[in-house]
Amino acid sequence: MSLAGEEIRLRVDPGAPVWIEVDLSAIQHNLREVRQFVGPKVQILAVVKANAYGHGLAPVAEALVEAGADLLGVASVVEGVALRRAGISAKILVLGQLLPDEAPLVVEHALTQAVGSWEAAQGLSGAAQRQERAVSIHLKVDTGMGRYGVWHEEAVELSRRIGQLPGLNMEGIFTHLATAGQNSQAAQEQLSRFSQVIERLQKRKIPIGLKHAANSVGLIRFPESRWDLIRTGLLLYGASPIRLGNLPFDLKPAMSMKSRVRFLKTIPAGGTVSYGGTFRCLRPTRVATLPVGYAHGYIRALSNKAELLVRGRRAQVIGRVTMEDLMCDVTGIPGVAVGDEAVLIGRQGGELVTAEELARHARTIPYEILAGLSANLPRFYR
Repeated sequence: MSLAGEEIRLRVDPGAPVWIEVDLSAIQHNLREVRQFVGPKVQILAVVKANAYGHGLAPVAEALVEAGADLLGVASVVEGVALRRAGISAKILVLGQLLPDEAPLVVEHALTQAVGSWEAAQGLSGAAQRQERAVSIHLKVDTGMGRYGVWHEEAVELSRRIGQLPGLNMEGIFTHLATAGQNSQAAQEQLSRFSQVIERLQKRKIPIGLKHAANSVGLIRFPESRWDLIRTGLLLYGASPIRLGNLPFDLKPAMSMKSRVRFLKTIPAGGTVSYGGTFRCLRPTRVATLPVGYAHGYIRALSNKAELLVRGRRAQVIGRVTMEDLMCDVTGIPGVAVGDEAVLIGRQGGELVTAEELARHARTIPYEILAGLSANLPRFYR
């Protein structure tokens, strides 16, 4: 039985105080929407790092491959190995950089590895020779992100040297846009640098394989960044990487985060709620306590700002979010009872709370809201 099947079976457990439900068909729909937008000639690398942005690594990867993703993208060798052990046989690109002792695992599990240094290339070549196998690599070029990769001015020479190492197949070359959502000029400069690297490599007839630069924002705002392949993560989960403006496709949010009302009380006017007394009741207030807190990934920055759904109505989070619990004001919601289902992310009745909404309240990005949800929360799939 697949990991997805095992997690579905856990759904009968009534004791989970907080859980996540994932609509895999929504994720597959979102992939098809992106596919239609970029066209059939551009390959899609579906990014499933950070536990598939909080949605669950193996079940989501399986659904994306089934829906036609050309490659899967992870941040670490550990994630790549986990997918192999879950039975995922699709091509997997490890986007993060390699530690020396991880090279044998890359070869053993037939992962494709991003390489941004001579030392990493040497390590992979040695591991490949010892196991009498070949390993595929993508050269990571730093055009301005300042994180991983060979600096663009040194990329041609490194490519030449890598080409002389046995056991390595240069399958691609890529860069990562640092400011695609904020600074068009800087992004254009990065793309120009990357184009120059490609031109110099082509003049020297150095094989480079797939060329890619576009992330979720880049594929929307910079058509020229798509090249042969695009790397998308957030869009697949139905969230928008763009703060303002409409997206050019129809996305379906895939995640619901749920809990239940565990306790109810009426606090008199003048009473305070939670640590520090940051919320003072201006009237007698019906307060519901939910067993959800920052230990589960519902971040403290949402205190006194976010709303959740109870009985299809919005209830404001009041007082500071604590490690294991939060409180909300249900004074205006008739009939709330202990055991009622509460939705922290997702839809209930005609109301919807999105990751983007929570990100605005917390003054952060939806990536952090989704990826920060605890991997220990049970996840159920439909």
